[in-house]
Amino acid sequence: MTSKAPAADLAVARTERSPTEHRRVIPATCALHRGPVGYTNLMVSTSNATIVLDPHVAGCCVITLDQAGAGALRDALTQWLK
Repeated sequence: MTSKAPAADLAVARTERSPTEHRRVIPATCALHRGPVGYTNLMVSTSNATIVLDPHVAGCCVITLDQAGAGALRDALTQWLK
């Protein structure tokens, strides 16, 4: 029997407790694991004033952004997607 790392448990708990309006699943592609376009799910949620990015919806590699980081990402995406 394997156990998850505490950070993974915390990330899963955050997404399970979040109302659906505070999370989205975005079809994406993982270059490392390969697979068809849109095969990988990227869970994006908000928790305690942070944005949580959870590739593969597995809690194994969770990225969190504070307000400044989320704003920088928004600005970059807005510029790139013009």
